[in-house]
Amino acid sequence: MRFTAIKLQRFRNYESLAIEPHPGITVLYGPNGSGKTNLLEAMHLLSLGRSHRTAQDREMVAAGAQSSIIQGRTQRTDGAHDIEIRLHPHEKPHKKVLLYGKPAQRIGDLMGHATVVMFSPEDIRIVRDGPAARRRFVDMQLSQIRPAYLQALKTYMTVLESRNALLKQNKLFGVSDFLTQLETWDDQLARASVPLVRARRWFLSELSRNASAQYAAISENPNEPFELRYVGPLAQAEDVYQEMLSGLNRSRREDMQRMYTTFGPHRDDVALMLFSHDLRAFGSQGQLRTAVLSMKLGEIQLITDEMGEPPTLLLDDVFSELDLKRRNALLKSTEGIQTLLSCTDRADAAGAKADQFLRVCQRADGTAELQEG
Repeated sequence: MRFTAIKLQRFRNYESLAIEPHPGITVLYGPNGSGKTNLLEAMHLLSLGRSHRTAQDREMVAAGAQSSIIQGRTQRTDGAHDIEIRLHPHEKPHKKVLLYGKPAQRIGDLMGHATVVMFSPEDIRIVRDGPAARRRFVDMQLSQIRPAYLQALKTYMTVLESRNALLKQNKLFGVSDFLTQLETWDDQLARASVPLVRARRWFLSELSRNASAQYAAISENPNEPFELRYVGPLAQAEDVYQEMLSGLNRSRREDMQRMYTTFGPHRDDVALMLFSHDLRAFGSQGQLRTAVLSMKLGEIQLITDEMGEPPTLLLDDVFSELDLKRRNALLKSTEGIQTLLSCTDRADAAGAKADQFLRVCQRADGTAELQEG
């Protein structure tokens, strides 16, 4: 898969932009704040329907503008795909997706038309932050590989919110048929948890296998076995539905007291293990970066194996964070894959065997433009 065209209107600091990315390696270089990351963010948005750095869509609309338009065309094995996202912060819905020029029924319909793997300095948060960051990582990648997963996740979260609302209402005001309603939501939540647990179990098993091989190659030390483990109340469940129901029943008293659901896949986590110990607890800075890099490289292989074609690779100012060994491992992964790489200085991309160089600079009014060479 590759992007063949990208058009932006009033997106971040791009008033207007139209480019046809090279199928090989493109280097975007320019000062910090010039707009390099904004272009990569637009490609991420076209692939996953959300930014990799903000949860607020309005932040992506250019200052003073009322709306933003992001368009992309991709070429996949099944042909060309036309994607468009319109952001309207002051209207409802705030975000609209168009596929082949026609409005999509759901944001989730976007999945599968473009596929990217993005690597940025912020990815170290996958290791350092709490379980929510790792769940987000898993959910975003699974949504790309298996678009039906996103709908399953939305279904689960909708039922979870309804159950939590019932718990709160009963605690504050009392609900006459509370137990009857709660049992209904328990059944629905248990059913909704099944596709999530099965998909996460599969994904982390496959990603662990790929990432482990990548880690061994980068570290060049077979005595540093790296693995990912699915951690959660249902991670090892043979009958997910029944064990979810049992767990909800056991936690019912606590849930009623706290007014929210304390058991279920919304509490899942991913353990990063080295020498069978939690890497987050004792890993060195170099080991943490190698782990994240290995996971990203493992993603590329997993997507390629599952979807039959590689994703587009987005590298946002990561060379400054990597030593020569890790940089070379990353560059090796770009072979045969459309790659957009950002850096502050053209010389930073030495060894990348780039096919295209684009200089990102700012005009006097603060808007960004791209210049060849």
